[in-house]
Amino acid sequence: MTSLGLSLAIRTLTRFPVPGRGEEAPEKSLFWFPFVGALLGLCSYGVASLPLAGTVRAALVLALTAYLTRAFHLDGLADFADGLGGGWTRERALEIMRDSHSGAFAVVTLIVVLLVQYSCLTIIVDALAPALILAPAIGRLMQVIAASFLPYARSGEGTASQLVRRATRRHSLLPLVQVLGTCLVLYLFFNEELALKALTALGCALLMSLVVMQVAKRRLGGVTGDVLGAVEVLGESAALLGFLLPLA
Repeated sequence: MTSLGLSLAIRTLTRFPVPGRGEEAPEKSLFWFPFVGALLGLCSYGVASLPLAGTVRAALVLALTAYLTRAFHLDGLADFADGLGGGWTRERALEIMRDSHSGAFAVVTLIVVLLVQYSCLTIIVDALAPALILAPAIGRLMQVIAASFLPYARSGEGTASQLVRRATRRHSLLPLVQVLGTCLVLYLFFNEELALKALTALGCALLMSLVVMQVAKRRLGGVTGDVLGAVEVLGESAALLGFLLPLA
């Protein structure tokens, strides 16, 4: 929970030019993942405030998010889809995921997921703009949970190897408390309906992430950097859908 952990989280998850050196304990950055997601969400919130048509603002939010994150998570989702679609064995799937080329599974998956996000955003930018801040935070929380509960799938080193290998289940506790605490503050002091929608979004994201984690564990033996990217994108997409579900 140090400033070094925060700078590492920002450098890992965004293209923001934050100074810093290599971190000997990368797992400390996990505490800040939801916070960095909220920072990205604030940028999206600013774009959503522009005096443009809702469909245009939704497209700009997607474009800005992809730019600020270097499309890092989208690339992970694409590789994960190609690996699962083209690899019949664990070894072959991991090999495909390391290939820089994108196949049909990657392209189709990205198109479908981005269409879902865009459809949600066209409504959210007008009717529920705070979800633009909360959904990215929830998506990054899902990454923390995946890194904390699953082993690293590869035998050697990779993009997220040290992060995952050093993470323990307790590293997911405080990030989860951050998100739940935000929901509680919203409920008690600001907007009860938004707080309930945020809890619904959190539940949807958690359900989606558990499915992805189970698939990754069964097919790959754990997670990689690509899997963590897929968890974030799919978790955030599920959160956006959750915000739009009607409350009973």
